[in-house]
Amino acid sequence: MAERGLAERVAAANAPLTDPDRNRSIGSGAQRFELYHFALSVCSHKVRTVLAEKNAPWISHDIGILPPLMENYHPDYVRLRMQGGGGRELVGGYTGRSSTTTEGFDPCVVPTLIDHETGQVIVDSRAICEHIDRIWEGGSELIPARLHREIDTEIAIVDGTPHVAVLYGAHPDGDFRPKMLQANMPGAHDFKIMKLMEGRSLSVGHPRLIAAYDAKIRKEAAARHFVASPDMMRQATTEILSIVEALESRLQDNRDWICGDAYTMADIQWAVSLFRLKWLGMGFAWQGGHKLNDIERPHVAAYALRLFDRPSFREAVIHWPGNPPSEFVAEYYEKAGLSDSEPAPKTLKPGEHGRDIREENLTRAVLETMKGARNPRAQKVLNAFTRHLHEFIEEIEPSEEEWEWAIEWLTRTGQLSVGGRQEFVLLSDVTGATARVDMVNHRFPDGATENSVLGPFFVENSPAFQNGADISGGIKGEPMLMRSRVLDTQGNPIANARVDVWHSDDDGAYDILMPGLDGLALRGMFRTDNDGRFWFTSIKPHSYPIPEDGTVGELLRASSRSIIRPAHVHVRVDAPGYHRLTTMLFVEGDEFMDSDPVFGVKNSLVVPYEKKPGQRMPDGAPAPDPCWTVDYDFVMARKH
Repeated sequence: MAERGLAERVAAANAPLTDPDRNRSIGSGAQRFELYHFALSVCSHKVRTVLAEKNAPWISHDIGILPPLMENYHPDYVRLRMQGGGGRELVGGYTGRSSTTTEGFDPCVVPTLIDHETGQVIVDSRAICEHIDRIWEGGSELIPARLHREIDTEIAIVDGTPHVAVLYGAHPDGDFRPKMLQANMPGAHDFKIMKLMEGRSLSVGHPRLIAAYDAKIRKEAAARHFVASPDMMRQATTEILSIVEALESRLQDNRDWICGDAYTMADIQWAVSLFRLKWLGMGFAWQGGHKLNDIERPHVAAYALRLFDRPSFREAVIHWPGNPPSEFVAEYYEKAGLSDSEPAPKTLKPGEHGRDIREENLTRAVLETMKGARNPRAQKVLNAFTRHLHEFIEEIEPSEEEWEWAIEWLTRTGQLSVGGRQEFVLLSDVTGATARVDMVNHRFPDGATENSVLGPFFVENSPAFQNGADISGGIKGEPMLMRSRVLDTQGNPIANARVDVWHSDDDGAYDILMPGLDGLALRGMFRTDNDGRFWFTSIKPHSYPIPEDGTVGELLRASSRSIIRPAHVHVRVDAPGYHRLTTMLFVEGDEFMDSDPVFGVKNSLVVPYEKKPGQRMPDGAPAPDPCWTVDYDFVMARKH
C-alpha cells in the first residue's frame, strides 16, 4: 500500500473516535494543534497544562488507553504515531518510567501531537511541551534562555521518576494506592498483551507495524514481571522518596518556583509529578507520618500547594473531564464542586474571565478576554503586550505613587508630541525600541547597505529638487557636496529611485525646530538618473543634543546617559521592486560616535567627509570651493 499523507493518516486515526465528549475543540480560534491524550496520563497532564498555560486552542482526542477500550492500540493510531518516531529505536524493556529519551520509542502510547501548520507529528511529551512553548506566542515563555540549563535538569529528574511502576504495581510492604487501582490493575498487562496481539493480526503485510507491536508486547511482558517483583517495586518506591527528599533540599531557600522567581516548564513537570504521587497515595513522601517515610518535607508541601492552585493546572488536570479523583486528592475536587459523576466547569466564553480574580490568576484573566479577537495579529500583539506588562509589574513591584508618576510621565510625553516635535518617537529611539524594530524588519542580504533609525525629524513630502541643487535654504555653514549612486546587490544602477535627504545645520539644529524659519531647509527629495546617480550641495552637519527639555531628557539624566548624537546625514531611498532603505551617513571622526543615544551607528555607515578644493558635480558643474565631499554608493535589496 502506498504511503499515506499526514491528513489521510489523521483522518484514519480519528475515524473510530466518535464520542463527542472525548473528541472536541478546546478554546477559540483556529486550532493549529491536534492532540491524542488520555485523561489520567501523566505525560498527557504535562502537555495539557502547557496548552492551558499558553492559551492555545486545540483539538482534543481523549482516548482510552486502559482496558477495555485501549484505543491507542488501533493500527491506524499506531501508524500515525510511527510517522513521528523518526526511526528511533523501539522500546523493548520496562523500568516503570515513561520518558522516550531514556526508555525508547513506544509506538502505542499517548500523547501524540499533530502540528497542522508545520506538518509535524511529535510523539514525546517533553518534545511536545517544548515545541508548543517555542512556537505559540500566547501565555508566558516557559523555557527562558537564562534558565534553560536549570529547567533541563529538573525535567530530567521528573522524567526519571518511576510514576508508571507505582501506578500498576503494589508495594510489597503494603498497597498504599487508591482502592480503584487495587481492584482494577491486577492482570492489566495480560489484557494489554491480548489487545496488542489483536492489533498485530490486523497489520499483516505491514512489517513496520508488526515490528512496532512486537516491541510493545515485549515491553508489556517486562512490565508484568516488574510489578510482580517485590524488589523492583520496593526499589521504585525508595527512588521516589529519595527524589522528593532532594527536592526539599533544593527548595530550602524558600523560592516560589523550582528555578527561582519565574514559573517555568520545570514547575509544570513538578506539578504533574507531585499531584500524581499524591493521587497515588504517596503524599506521605512529603507529608510524613507513614511507615515508609515519617519525615515531613514542609518546603515540598508548600510548593505542591502553589503548583496545584495554578489555574492552568486546575483546568488541565484537576478539572479535566474523565480524570477521576482518588481518595487522596478528594479535597481538590470537593473544593471545585466536582465529583466522579459531575462534569467539569464549562469553559468560559470568549471575552469572559470569571469572577475570582487574584494576583496569581489576573494575567490569565486578562488574556482570557482577548481570546475572541477576530484579528489573529491583534490577538498576538495584545497577548504579548499584556504578558510583558504584567511581568514588568511583577518584577519591580511599583508602589501606587510610582505607578501614578509613570502614568503622568507618559501623559506629559504625549502632550509634548505636538507641531514638529515627536517626544514619543524620541522615547522609542533612546530606549532602543526603534533600533530593534528596524533590525527585525530589515534583515537585508550581504552587500546591501545597512538600515538605521528614521529619527524624529523626517518630514513627508519634502521639497523636490533637481540633481545638483543647493538644499541649504540659505542657512550659513561650511559647504558640503554629496555624490552618490543607488545600486542593486549585483552592482547595477537603479534609475528613477526616490531619495529623501535631511540633516542638521552646523549648530546641530533641524529646520522644523528653528524659530522664525520660513519654510523647510536642509532637506529635499531627488530622483536618480539613468546611471543611478544623485547629487546635491548643502552645509556640513554637526553633532547635536537630542531635545532634553522633556520627558526623554528626564530619562537620560536619570541614567547618566549621553544626549549628543554624532553628526550625520539622513537618507531614505525608495524604488519599485526593492526594499525601502532608511539609513544615515555618519561623519568619520566625530567624538560622540560610540555613545549615540538612539543606537543608530554601524561601522559600514561611518564615512569620510573630506574637505577638498576644485570639486565638480557628476554633470561637470563646479561645486563650492573648497567643500566637504562625501562619495557613497547605496545598495538596495531586491524584494523576492
